[in-house]
Amino acid sequence: MMNKIKEILKKIRSYISPVYVTMLFAAFVLWYITKLGETYTTDHEVVAIIDGDQELTVKCTIRGKGTNLVGYTLFSRRDVFDIPSTELTFDMKSVAEDGTPMHHVATTSLQQAIAARMTGVEVLSVGAVPPIPFKLMCD
Repeated sequence: MMNKIKEILKKIRSYISPVYVTMLFAAFVLWYITKLGETYTTDHEVVAIIDGDQELTVKCTIRGKGTNLVGYTLFSRRDVFDIPSTELTFDMKSVAEDGTPMHHVATTSLQQAIAARMTGVEVLSVGAVPPIPFKLMCD
């Protein structure tokens, strides 16, 4: 089996030059770098930790250069943000079925707070924001 694989590789090397493979790889890398310089729009999941206690996971639509977007995609620690409740506004308050007070964060205030922390990209919109089940420090 191993001899057969070596024989096939030897035959392929006789048809394809190593210089050709190197140049093909270099062309691919240059093309990829060029494409990363363009502006793209994508959805990205962000975790907002409100007052160090309550964790919200929201989907954001972000726009930026490909190199910046790759950074946010590859490094998960870049998508967790501590946001104090004093930076947020709230649409309404309600009470859950078990009597827990619920606070509904205004989408625009959360978008602005996240945008202030995401450098190199523009936050176009924030998806549905779940209510926060606890008493905020600003109350």
